[in-house]
Amino acid sequence: MSAGEKVLGIVATVVAALAIAAASQWSVRAGSDQALVRLSWRAEPIRVEECRTLTDEELAEIPAHMRRSEECTGLYVDYELRLVIDGREAYVDTIAPAGMRRDRPIYVIHDEPILAGDHEVTVRFSALLPEGYESDDGPAELEWSGPFPLAPYEVGLITLDADGASLERRVRAR
Repeated sequence: MSAGEKVLGIVATVVAALAIAAASQWSVRAGSDQALVRLSWRAEPIRVEECRTLTDEELAEIPAHMRRSEECTGLYVDYELRLVIDGREAYVDTIAPAGMRRDRPIYVIHDEPILAGDHEVTVRFSALLPEGYESDDGPAELEWSGPFPLAPYEVGLITLDADGASLERRVRAR
């Protein structure tokens, strides 16, 4: 390869890099009437446990250093996420805890495009608990409902409050 070809290759690379950098600064907007409802939070899942007392025969089969009077089994529950906009179900999903053993936090991340304007929004995040089970791990249901005015290009965010005990609304420009 000659020196001229090397220089030409370097110039072409620099020009391409500058073109990519310039293109990445362009703002692409869907339309002036568009806004976004964003659901985004992280929550610890509720664990449902069943415990039973071991019999004397069962305890005798277990090595002394591993004996416990109770044996517990459990699982982390799924959640139902429901987004209603102006009385219409816009999004419904079942969300499972993360991780191979489903023992990691739940991540809610969903964007719902919407026309700018005044809306009525309800978000419900409910643990799918077995019948009659009472949870001590945290709230089994979180809900936010209210007016949801959005200007063009605005993002209305529904997220957990600082205590993680309820949902709240925030708005920011897109």
